[in-house]
Amino acid sequence: MSAQTNRSTLQSEVIMDDITEKKEDALPAIDEDKLAKLKARLAAKEKETTMTTAAVKKERSINFGIVGSGQAGSRLAESFYKLGYDAIAINTASQDLKFIDIPESNKLLLDYSLGGAAKELEIGHQAAEAYRVQITELVNKQLADAQILIMTTSLGGGSGAGSCETMIDILSTTNKPIVLIAVLPMDSEDVQAKDNALRTLAKLTRLAQAKKIHNLIVVDNAKLEAIYHGVGQMDFFGLANKAIVEPIDVFNTFSSKPSSTKALDSMEWAKIFTDGEGLTTYGSLKITDYKSEDAISIAVIDNLNSNLLAAGFDIKQSKYVGVMIIANDKVWKDIPASQITYAIAVINEQCGAKSVFRGMYVDNNMADDCVMVYSIFSGLGLPLPRIEQLKKDTAELLTASKQKDTQRNLTLTIDAGKDQSVSKVQELKDKVAQRTSAFGKFTNAVVVDRRK
Repeated sequence: MSAQTNRSTLQSEVIMDDITEKKEDALPAIDEDKLAKLKARLAAKEKETTMTTAAVKKERSINFGIVGSGQAGSRLAESFYKLGYDAIAINTASQDLKFIDIPESNKLLLDYSLGGAAKELEIGHQAAEAYRVQITELVNKQLADAQILIMTTSLGGGSGAGSCETMIDILSTTNKPIVLIAVLPMDSEDVQAKDNALRTLAKLTRLAQAKKIHNLIVVDNAKLEAIYHGVGQMDFFGLANKAIVEPIDVFNTFSSKPSSTKALDSMEWAKIFTDGEGLTTYGSLKITDYKSEDAISIAVIDNLNSNLLAAGFDIKQSKYVGVMIIANDKVWKDIPASQITYAIAVINEQCGAKSVFRGMYVDNNMADDCVMVYSIFSGLGLPLPRIEQLKKDTAELLTASKQKDTQRNLTLTIDAGKDQSVSKVQELKDKVAQRTSAFGKFTNAVVVDRRK
């Protein structure tokens, strides 16, 4: 085929592919003025959104960075994240990390042994030690803007509780204040969870005394279990996590806001949260019967201990106390001024703290016809009655467990015509419990970093 023929064919094909629309099918001409107005409106909307986001961040007194370790700790980190805080989650079990609703880049799987820690503190400790470098990198990358680091964990599990000392050591390298939220086990939990809690709490109190932890917040699932006793099992942990996270966010948010009467300012909040030099507990109280002159003060008296998230504390040991009273405009108009005076006087009398910081705020986003009272007590000693109860429960359960072991060993004894003593069976049991056991071999697994 000649070149001329090719050119003719090409011209023909070009004409055949011409999709020029008929005049009646053509799109209408763009109105440049209208387009310019739409662009200006879009730019204004984007600017408004940016300003709103910036304003929300500024409304918080302190920029927290959250480090969740273990299953319970990761769930609490998720709750903080949903309120707008930077958060990371660390665990030895991939299945527990899977459903934590934070970005994948903020999660770290400690791929150690078979996965999980089976409530063994030593496994949690070894896994964290093996991943020191990766944990440090994640903290420095994702929580670089944090002013205070909050670590959240359960005291009864293996991953979270076992990793505590290593995690605190890593976080200390940032030179930022460290707050630890530690959750005690439920009454219904097993002996290992309760024994783990006692052993880990002992370590944490030593770290608090050494000022490696600047605030140790103890939350008790047994207390939350009592508060939410009518709630279904599937809903319990969601409500419990909200009860743990919400009061901290309320103090951190409202302390940055002005008040027409009395504000609890950002520096006062920072002092309560980091300078207590002891343990901390807190809680919230909803008051619907607020119109009589002494309604709020009576409610505060009745609930000064029962609405807190841990029992057994002696609040007379408080170094600092913070109280926030929040209601909408309509409700405030119905509250006699003397009510607040009486309520604060009651708190002063009960706590005898070095300083009681209070704030009164209007929040017209509160639809309920009620008053919300949030209180926090820092600089406390250990909740001794609760600790003694855990010791008692642990001792009783251990005794029962040993009796079962003895009975089981007896039933495993076979009379083969020779004397067989229980001591021999016990000797065999002890050998199995050593690190040479099948389970022990799994804890010596080589660390594999599977992150992509």
